[in-house]
Amino acid sequence: MTAFVVVGDRFALFAGHAPALTVSRVIDELGNGDGWFGKGSDPVVLAEGQGVTEEDWGRIRGEIARRDLADRFEIRQSPRGPLSGTEETHKHREENFLIAGLEKAGDHEFEASLRLHNDQELQLDHPGVHVQGMVILEAARQMYIAVCERYYTVSRSAERQIHVLDRMESSFRNFLYPVETRIRSAVVVGTNAYDLPTFDVRTEFRQAGLHIAVVRTTGTAMSRPVLDRKEARGAERAVRHTLRNLPLPARAQ
Repeated sequence: MTAFVVVGDRFALFAGHAPALTVSRVIDELGNGDGWFGKGSDPVVLAEGQGVTEEDWGRIRGEIARRDLADRFEIRQSPRGPLSGTEETHKHREENFLIAGLEKAGDHEFEASLRLHNDQELQLDHPGVHVQGMVILEAARQMYIAVCERYYTVSRSAERQIHVLDRMESSFRNFLYPVETRIRSAVVVGTNAYDLPTFDVRTEFRQAGLHIAVVRTTGTAMSRPVLDRKEARGAERAVRHTLRNLPLPARAQ
């Protein structure tokens, strides 16, 4: 048996350094009678990495059927589960949702899978073999929001709460690659001096049995009117300071 991890075309550099194939490479090899898949009779397993869509798998299955190779191929898609959407990630575009299969794992502990779309915004201009660290930070932010929205503030308040981050601290131990990744968060809930709920969330990333990174995120939940007032005051102060510190025009010097 021969096995490959299939990744989106965005991760071609990774595929060049590992037993992995991009979606385009799989389709090209299937379409080429003299390619890898056209020779021999050994079974082939295609395991889902990151960046592969249902449409991609449909194209691959179609090419397998066209070549009459269904008896040789086994496709193993990831059981990541449903994505956390806009309400739980504060992102509007589906390709930027990073959290999948969020579930409660214990008392104030939660687990999910990382899901990377081929066109995820932070990967569009990244030349490395690994997944850049900013994706980990964004995934930690989304995990914080998703956990707090689903399991805490939505159920405890009749009014929609907005989450404002106070601090993020990160530690990286290993590179992250575009394969299956598990995320686990532990939450400590409190209140601040203004009686607003606060959250201290420690999020760990693990891949291939390795500890990849840990991100600690703290923040406060507040109502929309409270946030609007804070933002309005801050915006006014920023503009006032900017105008007050403009350089004098040349004719006035």
